[in-house]
Amino acid sequence: MLFQFTPDNRRSAAKNWLLALSLGCISIGAHAAPLTLDQAINSALHNQATVQAGRHQLEAQQDLSRSAEARLLPALSLNAATIWTQSRAGQPVFVSANGAREMLGQIRLNLPIYAPQTRALSKLSKDQVTIERFHLLQTRLAVAAQVSMTYYQLALSNNMIAVWQRVLVAARQVFQATQDGYAAGTRSRLALKQAQLNLLRIQGKLEQTLAQSGAIRQVLALQTGLGSHLPPLAKVSSPLKPLPDLSKIQSQAMQAQPLLRAADAQIQAAHAQLQFHQSARLPVFSANAAYGVDSATIPHSAQLGWQASLNLQMPIFGFGRNRDQIAAAQEQVAALQAAKSALQMQIRSRLAQDAGAARAASIALKDAGKIMRSAQAVYSMTRKGYLAGAESALALQQAEDAWVQAQLQATNAMIRARLSRTQLVLDSGVLPGQRASS
Repeated sequence: MLFQFTPDNRRSAAKNWLLALSLGCISIGAHAAPLTLDQAINSALHNQATVQAGRHQLEAQQDLSRSAEARLLPALSLNAATIWTQSRAGQPVFVSANGAREMLGQIRLNLPIYAPQTRALSKLSKDQVTIERFHLLQTRLAVAAQVSMTYYQLALSNNMIAVWQRVLVAARQVFQATQDGYAAGTRSRLALKQAQLNLLRIQGKLEQTLAQSGAIRQVLALQTGLGSHLPPLAKVSSPLKPLPDLSKIQSQAMQAQPLLRAADAQIQAAHAQLQFHQSARLPVFSANAAYGVDSATIPHSAQLGWQASLNLQMPIFGFGRNRDQIAAAQEQVAALQAAKSALQMQIRSRLAQDAGAARAASIALKDAGKIMRSAQAVYSMTRKGYLAGAESALALQQAEDAWVQAQLQATNAMIRARLSRTQLVLDSGVLPGQRASS
């Protein structure tokens, strides 16, 4: 049975149009501003739970750092007690006891004068804050990479929909002309069948791409946290600026890449750990002041007074315990320094691969543009020849297939060129919005 434009077919076309409208492929009016990549990334960084968890981790480490730093400050406390001591013939059994019953009530002030281990722990806590800060930056970059990939996948899908929609319009025109020619006796039944088959194939491709676009759109809505309020994407155009110099990108990465900066902070933390173990050999000097009463008899207000003391704690011999801990901490510092060197080489290698992929994508984009223009010219000439009766349906089908594939390859090359540049920026340790768009 030949394909006819029946009411059912018109309803199917209207259904496809509504589906495209719901997926943001067709825009009516200006109800929502187009969503740019930078806006999508910013929304994801604000809404994604992984970034929020990183922020809470950083805040928790900052609280711990402030707590460790506060240990270097004076401490005020209240000491109140009543003590009963065993006695014989009215005399306390314990030599250190003041009497059978002792009453104690003092406000005490402890002032650390020289506490090297406490100071080393404070330094270690600050380094941990720095590590968590760079881990948060790395999490932000990872989220931006995920959103960028999904964003460009959706942009590619939308461009493919536009390609299939253009091809569908052309195929319907050819089918209508073939149907008219068959009714007039100038076209064969085989040509009409071929035009009908081609139209059904293109409609199927369009429906498949619409379904794929809807799924990707849902993923992007989840990643950005916009949900059903996700606006249509902004138009993605071909990159115009030349690729940045690789040496400049690598130099920037050595300064901005959070992984490297976290590695530096980890080395500093290892040095603080080493300093902590080395400080175990040093003396600890503190001062104490107290005001109140410490009496073996029932105290009176006239007995309130001041008490002051200086304390010195000096380690003498630890049976090699500190020596082994210091050696282990030194090995940890050396291991982290070697790991940083390996990480630098890995980042430089990744950037070199990214730069090569970006250059290849730029070349592919230029070649795809030339092929698309040539394929379009061939299709246009073949179509005119077919409508004039000088070309066969098979020749038209081949020219149309080549034209469609050239358009799909061109839009794919354009998206890959954009994505490769974005990946190059992300691997250098910078969010896309922090650089001028290329």
